[in-house]
Amino acid sequence: MSNMKEQRHDVHPLSMLIITFTYILVVASFHTYAFIELIPLSLYPIAMIVVHRLSIRHIKSILLASLPFITVIGASQLFFIHEHISFFHWRIEARWLVFATLFAKNILAVLAATVLFLTTPIEQLAGALLSLRIPRLLVIQLLLTYRYIFLFLEEAKRLRQAYMLRAPNHRAIQLSVWGSLVGHLLLRTFERAERVYEAMTLRGFSIQRMHIKIKRWTMKEMIYTYVTIGLFIVYRLVVI
Repeated sequence: MSNMKEQRHDVHPLSMLIITFTYILVVASFHTYAFIELIPLSLYPIAMIVVHRLSIRHIKSILLASLPFITVIGASQLFFIHEHISFFHWRIEARWLVFATLFAKNILAVLAATVLFLTTPIEQLAGALLSLRIPRLLVIQLLLTYRYIFLFLEEAKRLRQAYMLRAPNHRAIQLSVWGSLVGHLLLRTFERAERVYEAMTLRGFSIQRMHIKIKRWTMKEMIYTYVTIGLFIVYRLVVI
């Protein structure tokens, strides 16, 4: 995501943060049989993808990565619900409707979060969090964690390359060595993070002096934010 060179429209990060948070809350608030009611809410992420001209390929890769977790969350309800309900003119098992609803909820939430991160740099999101009076220490911790993720992925890539060079006949990492590889990966990323932090400290890094820019929230952006979240809330109150 950090390497994307997409055309971004000038939407205030605080507006994007509030709208996304409200959208996810509205999606999560629907009951477990509200599959049909969730369909109109898919217009928001679709509209944002079109307006911001986001890469479908990147979004698809993120959805595919989250698909196993979403499927597990939805499938967990299949073992606890055994009743039947009427869906339009059909008599179906309620657990499949619950599965479809939970699946749709998670897909919409992941889409909204993906749009937020693809359209708003992490530094601007940090400024938006500070403007909401989130403690500065937590915001800086979020920034450092975001940087650590890339160190983790880089070390994981190196570790995988080293394994494949030592076992060229294996198409994938064998299950028997996963434990030791994960342990080595954590140790290597911790050591790399410590070296990075020491280098930052030698260059004068300090939490108190770390500058995070907070953009001014204009009246136009406030109106846009309130109208958008108002539409979400009105739709939720109408569809009960």
